Amino acid sequence: NELEIMPAPSKRKRAGDASSTASKVGRSSADSSASSAATAATQAALESTKLDPQEELLSTSKNLFEYLERLPPGTLRSIYKLPPPGGPTVAAAVLRSSSLTDIARQCALRLVACGGKFKVGSIVEGWIHRHSQRDALVALRRLESMGILEPLGLANRPGRENDDVDDEANDSEKRAKLMATIACLTPEFKGAMKLHLSTMSSSPWPIISEEQIEEFKKSGGDAKTDVGEKESRDPPSQYELESYTQSSWDSVLHFLVGSDEAGRDKGGIEEPPEVMVHFLTRIGLMQEDPDDYNGALVITSKGYEFMLRDTNAQVWQFVLQYLNSMAHHNLKDAIRIEALSFLICLGSCRVGEGYFNSVLGSKSARILMKDFARFGLLFVCRVAGKKAFYPTRVAVNLVASNEKEGSKQTDALGQSVAATRSLEESLSSPVPSRSHLAVVVQTNFQVVAYTTSKLHISTLALFCDVESYRRLPNVIFFHITRDSIRSAFRLGVKADQILRFLHVHAHPMLRNGDQPLVPSNVTDQILLWDRERRRVVMDEVWAHQCRDSSEFAAVGQYASDLDALAWGNAHTNKLYVHFGKSEMVHAYIRKWRTKHYNS
Repeated sequence: NELEIMPAPSKRKRAGDASSTASKVGRSSADSSASSAATAATQAALESTKLDPQEELLSTSKNLFEYLERLPPGTLRSIYKLPPPGGPTVAAAVLRSSSLTDIARQCALRLVACGGKFKVGSIVEGWIHRHSQRDALVALRRLESMGILEPLGLANRPGRENDDVDDEANDSEKRAKLMATIACLTPEFKGAMKLHLSTMSSSPWPIISEEQIEEFKKSGGDAKTDVGEKESRDPPSQYELESYTQSSWDSVLHFLVGSDEAGRDKGGIEEPPEVMVHFLTRIGLMQEDPDDYNGALVITSKGYEFMLRDTNAQVWQFVLQYLNSMAHHNLKDAIRIEALSFLICLGSCRVGEGYFNSVLGSKSARILMKDFARFGLLFVCRVAGKKAFYPTRVAVNLVASNEKEGSKQTDALGQSVAATRSLEESLSSPVPSRSHLAVVVQTNFQVVAYTTSKLHISTLALFCDVESYRRLPNVIFFHITRDSIRSAFRLGVKADQILRFLHVHAHPMLRNGDQPLVPSNVTDQILLWDRERRRVVMDEVWAHQCRDSSEFAAVGQYASDLDALAWGNAHTNKLYVHFGKSEMVHAYIRKWRTKHYNS
């Protein structure tokens, strides 16, 4: 049942220093074209194994709960049916998630308390305020799509948002039929929620207690352990867990950009394991350099896009590709169910709490534990004579970031407090931290970044002018220019990704006032530079010279109705038709001329 990420030999092309790493961004258009061609070839190779429509839909999920929603109904209900802690924890997480509206949560909890069945008309007209009855139908549709309610016929299809609800609300016959229907909770969700509500502990598994560790030490410690086993250690601190997660991701990100920081023994960053390097190439973040006969690896345009995402989005990208790798596995459904259950259970843990791996039960779950440890989701060690795992912050946030969000004011305050604390800890540390980045964008397009990491310098150099680079001990200076932004666009970076990066890493002091995190003139100018690329759109057309104005009018009308007309000149009686539909227009011209000129 093991999912293998096969190791492969890798040769990473290294950059000389920070400025040389940054200077690669401004390469010539010919090099960019070669890289784009190689990226397309790599992408074609990745897509050589054709997925069915369901797997393709899952592969585009933006977060964990959207992935759950897109699963086949039977698979989602099978997850709810899992024995504790899997099923109850997943059911509770779905109920808290942003996939459901507030009304949907209230309806689900009331149905659990009312025996699981209730008339739709009573729910819409009795439980919900009369001005929110349409919202009630939307809530029922969300409950149905998440496998909480038995099918009512409301679940939306891909590409349609509220069309079905509008049809039901406006069609009196359909509405009357719907109101007479009984809304029933699925037995799997109902049973899982009852178990969750009757559970005393908030943790999915028994936590390793201080008493267990002390008892192990009194009994002689590792004197009785098997030969070859690692010695037991004290539980990792939250600082150690944070450092482990940061170093795991730093190794991947530094490898992507080709940073030349020294090995960890010199205070630098280690290269990621071979399995992770192979994984980076397999998901299209890296490719072999077309200009290097030794097959050195370079970052792709998809990799540049990945670099500008926040940590949660990067983690989800890795987890999503890991789940996609199960598409052709013989036991993909069973392993996928166990992986999703494990991930959501991790989201219900607290950072710093540990669990013995014996609580996982199955061999496949322990394999998942090892794979998730490679992504920095878990810290695996030996505690109290047994192998244990400790969830890290990114594992907890993978679920928590998609659960019900608070008010914007509360979120902004929380971000400000967390960012300020992070900055204070970084400044008070005797050795500056590489993980912290605080950016100030000024109205003169100067970017001031408080950081000591070459990774951050390389990332900023994607869209900042390299020649304007200046550095002090803990701060760097760049300028945003038209050429630097256009260079980023050529690499596949988008304007909204640049702006989102600047917002996410904005200096904490900027979050306290009413001013925008990025000056409005800088935001507007970046968007205008982006629109410059779409001022002229090239389109392949077929030119037709009409004999007279009557043919021009008839053919032009037909082409217009067919949505094939690109442009027409009435003075010269010349039409330009989209090339893809030119054959149909040409056939119409032959028929029209036969009818009017040969009669």
